[in-house]
Amino acid sequence: MKKIIFMAAALLMTGFAAMAQTIQAPQYEDAIQVSGKAEKKVTPDEIYVAITVKTGDIKGQSVDQIESQMKSKFKAIGIDIEKNLRVTSMANAPKKKTDIDTKRSYELKVGDVWTLNSVFTTLGDMGIADANVTRVSNSKMEEYRKEVRIEAVKDAKSNAETLAAALGQSMGPAVWIFDGGNVYENSPMPVMMRSKGYVMDSVYEAGTAEQGLDMQDITLSYNITVKFILNRK
Repeated sequence: MKKIIFMAAALLMTGFAAMAQTIQAPQYEDAIQVSGKAEKKVTPDEIYVAITVKTGDIKGQSVDQIESQMKSKFKAIGIDIEKNLRVTSMANAPKKKTDIDTKRSYELKVGDVWTLNSVFTTLGDMGIADANVTRVSNSKMEEYRKEVRIEAVKDAKSNAETLAAALGQSMGPAVWIFDGGNVYENSPMPVMMRSKGYVMDSVYEAGTAEQGLDMQDITLSYNITVKFILNRK
């Protein structure tokens, strides 16, 4: 019985050794390893605004009344509130024996900086002080991420061709690629609003009253490493 167990263990170890040899990366004497990078500017078309309304924002009006007025004004500037405005939280706290202090938070999605300007102007005129941009994105972001990765690979190939030519050699096929997988996304930082106007961040520019806010683009960047065969002379 012991002999059978020993033979089975030996066969198993032999199988592991064969497998290790099979998956071992091939070695190339004549090869060149280079890095490639790419960057792309993307204009946000999905801008998310957090808005909080509370008792006392507009004297003599309840939160329900303020919400109704806010929705009406958003519709007037072309926002589809059914699709782009949602309640994210609600809180009620006793203020006095007969009063309730209410706070309600919303998330609003707008498609461009001009609509964002109109939203902030509307909220400011109403006296709603608590509003800020929480994040920005683009509806075609996945497509743009793929484009950046492809451009990074092309850049790596171009770099390899340049170096190979400097050696008086030609470049062969790629044999190894290190793909980190994550495209770095540098988005504009949020801007906040107070009742007296906008609080500008460094990524926003203060223009004239007509220009309002000017939001910077999202920057996508990516790095990749590729190894190519070097053809002998």
